[in-house]
Amino acid sequence: MPVRLAEPAALAVVRPGAHVDLLAAPPGGAGSSEATLLAPAALVLDVLGAGTTDGSAALYLALRPDQAQRAVGLPEGSRFAIVIRG
Repeated sequence: MPVRLAEPAALAVVRPGAHVDLLAAPPGGAGSSEATLLAPAALVLDVLGAGTTDGSAALYLALRPDQAQRAVGLPEGSRFAIVIRG
């Protein structure tokens, strides 16, 4: 599943084969609810456009069907973030 991160600069430090926790925060910015863990230890398949500023950068993750469904079903404007696993 392609994921566009709220902070695309994070793509510069992630590589295919890494595992990341995928988090989602609801739209609205500061003062909103906490981020939700959507997919722990998701496998990074590819990183496209790291360093670009045109909004085309994306992280491709291998997710279980239930995880992908939760991510796709989030409200418009939800923001994604990752935590890189060691």
